[in-house]
Amino acid sequence: MFSLLPILFAASLPVSGQVEKIAMRTTGISCGICAGLSEVYFHRLPGIDQVKISLRNEAIMLTYKPGAKFDAQAIRKVLEPLKVGVLQFQIGARGDVRESEGKQFLQAGKDRFLVRNTVDSPTLPVGTPLRIEGILFDHATPMEVKVLTFQRLP
Repeated sequence: MFSLLPILFAASLPVSGQVEKIAMRTTGISCGICAGLSEVYFHRLPGIDQVKISLRNEAIMLTYKPGAKFDAQAIRKVLEPLKVGVLQFQIGARGDVRESEGKQFLQAGKDRFLVRNTVDSPTLPVGTPLRIEGILFDHATPMEVKVLTFQRLP
């Protein structure tokens, strides 16, 4: 199985509070034409800085410009006409965890995600700047993130 975490730990932008990177496991992005078109279309989305596509692993990584907002639906719309599906989103984001109505939310700049609490989830400090790596569940409302790892930021 292809792990996207090494890609996510690659160089990150010094930005406070935002989704910085999205790595996607996909189906159907196995030819150069699909990859080339996808790259062109992704660069047309607001806030996209870099696009990296691995045909061998059928994976895509997007990095965001400072201040950009993450839009899972726009990403899926780019890939839809090319018959490319997203199996999983993994995110790298900076932000802080806030509590509301007994639930934890990751506030990453303009983006807000419900923190999915599972048996193997790390305990996140509330109100402390963090960098997280996690799996995103974009079909949930609000979007949910299962945090895999986190670092406290200075």
